[in-house]
Amino acid sequence: MAQPARKIVGTTSTEPELPGRSREILDLISAGIDSLEPPVIQNMVTNLVRLGEMADEFNRPEMLDLFREVARAGSNLRSLIAEIRELQETGTMTTLLELGRMAQAMKDSLTAGVVTGILQQAVNALSMLDRIQMLQGDRLVTGMMAAMQEAIRENKDKSPQSVLSLLRQLNNPEARKGLGIFASFLQKLPEHLGFTN
Repeated sequence: MAQPARKIVGTTSTEPELPGRSREILDLISAGIDSLEPPVIQNMVTNLVRLGEMADEFNRPEMLDLFREVARAGSNLRSLIAEIRELQETGTMTTLLELGRMAQAMKDSLTAGVVTGILQQAVNALSMLDRIQMLQGDRLVTGMMAAMQEAIRENKDKSPQSVLSLLRQLNNPEARKGLGIFASFLQKLPEHLGFTN
């Protein structure tokens, strides 16, 4: 049988007399220690040493600052958790996760050919915008829109014109010039679209 812990630890028999309840507690603790075997006591001491080392680690200024920061952030964390819970209850979190999975699937499905095609279309669009800018296409579009708005305002409350009235407007040099430009445009459009026979 194992030796009593008092002999290992080296306590003396000259213990002070304690009042009744304290003496009972001390006797209970003493009996518990006396019944332990040396390897158990050694394991307990090792664990106490580890606990002391951990306490030293937590007692460093950086760790104390971290604990203080966590305590300060407690209310923010609680509100964040409440918001996440609300997102889960309303189904929004599920929708966001599905969108994330869909975006990941799209990303995973992009092959080199698909990326090259998208980039080629983007380059072509930029090139076209550059040509429009060089030909003052923005001025052309702005002028066409202004002329269309003015024509709509002029004819808004008028009844439709007769064919003869429309033909009389061809006597106006500006109308003939506009029709000439439009007719020339219509003649050249099929060639530029590749519809020539």
